[in-house]
Amino acid sequence: MLLRFSIERVFHMIVVMWLVATLVFFIFRILPGDPAQLVLGLEPSRASLEALREQMGLNRPLAVQYGEWLWRAAQGDLGTSISQGNRTVASLIFPAMWRTLELAVIAMLLGLLISVPLGTLAARRAGTWIDQLARLFALAGFSLPSYWLAILLMLAFSYHWNVLPAGGYVGPAENPVQHLRHLVLPTITVGLVMSAVLTRFMRSGMLEVLSLDYIRTAHAKGLLPTIVVYRHALRNAMLPFITVLGINFGSLIGGMVVTEQVFAWPGLGWLIIQSIIVRSYPVVQGAVLITAAIFVTVNLIVDLFYAVIDPRISYA
Repeated sequence: MLLRFSIERVFHMIVVMWLVATLVFFIFRILPGDPAQLVLGLEPSRASLEALREQMGLNRPLAVQYGEWLWRAAQGDLGTSISQGNRTVASLIFPAMWRTLELAVIAMLLGLLISVPLGTLAARRAGTWIDQLARLFALAGFSLPSYWLAILLMLAFSYHWNVLPAGGYVGPAENPVQHLRHLVLPTITVGLVMSAVLTRFMRSGMLEVLSLDYIRTAHAKGLLPTIVVYRHALRNAMLPFITVLGINFGSLIGGMVVTEQVFAWPGLGWLIIQSIIVRSYPVVQGAVLITAAIFVTVNLIVDLFYAVIDPRISYA
């Protein structure tokens, strides 16, 4: 049953998040350097150093630190970042997470608007110049680094034509128009790369479906080619496509570090980099935990969405 399948997947999600959190916790604890000394400076007094280590819980056994952090995290308390102004981890992570989600969702929509029609058209016109252009676009998207594309867009739209800001962030409540203008270039950067990947899978999926017997039967019955492609073929071709889409979207959440750095977009990846620099263990652990939660949640939604697209799929 669907309910049983969902419960099993939620249990798997919890196990994955626990494994990820445990791995990150111990990796950062074995790295050289003292976070307390980094907060106080190069030559702190021994008394102030010991006091801060006690406040941060670094003087306790590693197993005790891990157990206390895991217990608090299970209750929703991700701790406090002393090196970042004594702010709670949640107050740092969740605003950054929503900025990353906003960028990822809009980039995904842009990728879908490009990849679905382009991949479908390339499959219908296999071997023609349209197909060759689509394959070239997909190959370029695989090959070109995202930071290189970001710099090209900045040079074109910010420095030569001066129509869009080169980077930065303006909140939607502060100025909605400026917020959208700052969102354009990073969205295009991420969306174009994502659309190139999705176009390749859309094309290959459609090519496979269009060669099946039931498609030839539909043509033989005299159905319009548009109906055959978009009502019969596209739906079945979307199954592997949605799998790739879910994996790519989950990867975007933790993989937009370079794009956020280039455009100074204060998202989750940008926050992780800043927290690593100042050795803010609680923020990095919390951010990785949230990223893992989003990734496994997206994959659960993708699995459940299969039954919507193909009624033949059963979770009994």
